Amino acid sequence: MGDIIQRFQVRSSGRRTARPLRLLFDTGSPVTLVKESSARTLGGLMELPKPRAFGGLGNGQFQATHLVELEFRFLGIWCPHVCYVVPNDVLDSEYEALVGHDLMQRYDVQPRPKRRRVSLHRGALEMGLRVRSLPIHRTLGCLERRWNRLDHPR
Repeated sequence: MGDIIQRFQVRSSGRRTARPLRLLFDTGSPVTLVKESSARTLGGLMELPKPRAFGGLGNGQFQATHLVELEFRFLGIWCPHVCYVVPNDVLDSEYEALVGHDLMQRYDVQPRPKRRRVSLHRGALEMGLRVRSLPIHRTLGCLERRWNRLDHPR
């Protein structure tokens, strides 16, 4: 049926500047991944305490060493989501981020393979923000402070 690649505005949480990214919507991926070059351009990377290993892409094995909370603009609504940052060569050159099942389920993003588009619904996006969202920026900020304390004890 073909891949679904669409361009959406994306920004790093807490920043005003957004840029268009080509997103591959992959229902077979449990997590959302973004290329390191795009994540660094958007800013706000947080180092993981230890690398997270993955398989399946990038010749079968790859690691993420950072996370970034990105906001995806769907139907004019900024939808935050934590993404793993991966080396550029892990993802194909046709897109900058791979949107996994985690984001699609959270915001009820419906793939329409015959049309090569995703279907979005304002009510589902708003519900994803109200019901399924953790205060991610607070959670990540708390984790970041803990990691910094571990790295730099007083």
